[in-house]
Amino acid sequence: MEIECPHCKTVLSVDGSQAGLVLDCPRCTGRFHVPVPMGKPRVPGTFFGPDSYESDPQVGEFVEKKFSAGICALLFGMFGLHKFLLGLHNAGLIMLAVSLSGVVLTPCLLVPIFGPFIMWTIGLIEGIIYLSKSEDQFYQDYAIQRRQWF
Repeated sequence: MEIECPHCKTVLSVDGSQAGLVLDCPRCTGRFHVPVPMGKPRVPGTFFGPDSYESDPQVGEFVEKKFSAGICALLFGMFGLHKFLLGLHNAGLIMLAVSLSGVVLTPCLLVPIFGPFIMWTIGLIEGIIYLSKSEDQFYQDYAIQRRQWF
């Protein structure tokens, strides 16, 4: 398959077995992820749900989490529920710990209230990002690259 280097825009020929791997561009030595082909939608205009893709059903199952993770991030973002939905447990635990410690320590001090506020803001931003990404980009960022933040 042919892909374009995101750094120097050189068209490279890559073996299909290298999908999902990190490679170095031979021209600019920039590192990039080889995208995993998701397949074509079975029904034109159908983009949600595990049955909408011809390829690997795991891709469809993960893409189906996009909407629920986005809504959880908007509503309960400060507790990191959206991170747990995507399997990003370390980031979810960090958000939960910062939020709960801020709630527990707020009666003692005024400063810890900033922790939950910051986590709420991060959740709000991530919810908007999740809902605005295409299915392909969402899968690449959060299933293949395992991006923890933003």
